Amino acid sequence: MKINKHVVRGQVTIFIILGIVVVMSILAVLFFTDGISIGSDSGGDPKDIVRKCVEDSIKDSVEKMLKNGGEILPSKEILYKGEEWNYLCYQADYYQSCYNIHPMLESQIEKEIVRDSEERVGECFVAMIKNFKDKGYDVSNGALDYSVNLLPGYIDVDLFKRIEISREDGSQVFEDFSFEVISSLYDLVKVARDVVNSESQFCHFEYNGYMLLYPRFDIRRFDYIDSKMYRLIDRRSGDEFRFAIRSCAYAPGI
Repeated sequence: MKINKHVVRGQVTIFIILGIVVVMSILAVLFFTDGISIGSDSGGDPKDIVRKCVEDSIKDSVEKMLKNGGEILPSKEILYKGEEWNYLCYQADYYQSCYNIHPMLESQIEKEIVRDSEERVGECFVAMIKNFKDKGYDVSNGALDYSVNLLPGYIDVDLFKRIEISREDGSQVFEDFSFEVISSLYDLVKVARDVVNSESQFCHFEYNGYMLLYPRFDIRRFDYIDSKMYRLIDRRSGDEFRFAIRSCAYAPGI
């Protein structure tokens, strides 16, 4: 019986390739497995636990920003039907255009969200650490670095804290807990900025024409005690950003 050398060489080549694949797979497992495996017996992945908790806190703070014109508590407000509406642009003189009270509104809101939620964010980590300690793990942790950035369509949550979870058979380190929260806050703030800029320059904002250009937004305005009350609604998300303007209260034709 004559043996085909080409067939033999082909089979040898296949075995060599398979051997390389097996070795590489083993090395990959050893390389990417950093000590212990945080599985279902531990109560879940630390990042998932923290994210769910922090995301709820962020959303609560965003609701306050939407309702209070970009502040935790309105700093200059008008009372309407038992609720405070925050002024974004104000002028005491009836015949003068208003001045922008919050020229850095976007940056201000980012700081307000952090200030409002940072205590609860810290509590999220405390709860996560307690969960793992109750499961028999040793946990060490470092300082918290927390900030948020408003971006079109979402909020970027930068969250860093060194967490080392260990037990007898090894340890695992987590540092980056950052994630994104879907939100239309940035987009509504942009519209609010256009409203304020127009009111401060011309004592008026042509919201009907604006909606023709940007049909995504439903802009509603009504007058109340020399003030203009604005409601900016994102038709996609249903989010509503509201605030007040006091500008040229008795200007002719307004």
